[in-house]
Amino acid sequence: MKKTPRIFSTDSAKAIKSQGIGYLNAIQYMAPHSSGLKTGTLCSHASPECIALCLGKYSGQASMVADLEAGINSVRASRANKAQMFISNPISYARLIMSEIVKLEKQAKRMGLVLCVRLNGSTDIAWERIKIDGKSIFQHFSHLQFVDYTKNPARLFHGLPNYHLTLSYSGRNLDSCVRALKSGHNVAVIFGSKIMPSVWAGHRVISGDVHDLRHLDPRGYQAGHVVGLSPKGHKAKKSDSAFIVRFHNA
Repeated sequence: MKKTPRIFSTDSAKAIKSQGIGYLNAIQYMAPHSSGLKTGTLCSHASPECIALCLGKYSGQASMVADLEAGINSVRASRANKAQMFISNPISYARLIMSEIVKLEKQAKRMGLVLCVRLNGSTDIAWERIKIDGKSIFQHFSHLQFVDYTKNPARLFHGLPNYHLTLSYSGRNLDSCVRALKSGHNVAVIFGSKIMPSVWAGHRVISGDVHDLRHLDPRGYQAGHVVGLSPKGHKAKKSDSAFIVRFHNA
């Protein structure tokens, strides 16, 4: 019998930071848009620039391979396996996620922490559209907080009070980002400068590196905030891609 893969990570560097402010941050990583394995496309609005630097492949343990582009290790293989499981049977996989969330709730309670779940650690799946017994995962766990990043601006308006989405800048979606900011949504931008700017696209920049609990970020009616992030992985840190905003005089 094939062993069930580990669905959520709670021990990544960013997830552990959340424990210091009272949260168990559980993040699911699948194979990203381009993984070297036949997993399909799970990031509908990914730009070529963000695909080339995807943290699901080029950062953390997934990047610990001799051949960064084509190499496979246990982390990449596990993420590809989960992506294949999801593509083969989304409902069955969603039920597996739900059973794991129940376990995470118990773990959080034992630790005296509040559970916060991120389903798209390295993908952009519209989980709100997947129904299990007539309800989405978020509706089944309406008492829990979920967070994600997305590059699909239409997903910002899902109407779920416990699912917080932050739009991500891709290097090619500036217009969508500005519209989101003006409508009060926050936008995540990767800044490659040593010093993060105080303003981007006319909106205040706040640090997103302290934790991954984006629902705690300040928001404002018709005045969203820019969530500044630093590049993750050696490839991103050295890149001059449009995906990473750099101020060369900073």
